[in-house]
Amino acid sequence: MNLPREYSYNPRWQLIAFLFGAGSVWIALLSLFCRCMPNGFILWFGALPIITGILLAVRRLSCNRYLRLDSDGLILPTGFLRLRPARIPYTSIDRVWQTSIPWMAVLCIATKEGKFEVLSGMLPDTGSYLAVREFLNWQAKNNLNN
Repeated sequence: MNLPREYSYNPRWQLIAFLFGAGSVWIALLSLFCRCMPNGFILWFGALPIITGILLAVRRLSCNRYLRLDSDGLILPTGFLRLRPARIPYTSIDRVWQTSIPWMAVLCIATKEGKFEVLSGMLPDTGSYLAVREFLNWQAKNNLNN
């Protein structure tokens, strides 16, 4: 892989649209079935995905973040809404593994400083996620051999 390489690390529009749609459909369907104004749990269960979608849309439009593979380390946005960049030297990577949540794959990176996560839903496409995964797995194997 040619380094440095940079990938956009923002929520995908499909995820944002899904959250808006799921919350709206939930509120609309329950309003039709019970023929009443939604309140309490029904309203909050529908409003929560809509609020999350608004937060992700604002984050995507206002804070453009990147995952960067440098020659000596990885710069990965972390923290709330993935706004704070963290530098992870390749030499500190102990282990790399993949887990999944219902709508995306999560690449976990264990280092001496802690655990970091690369969310596939934040990368532009599946190909970029696979390239990052293969490169970090290769780095972890090199560290294990040394």
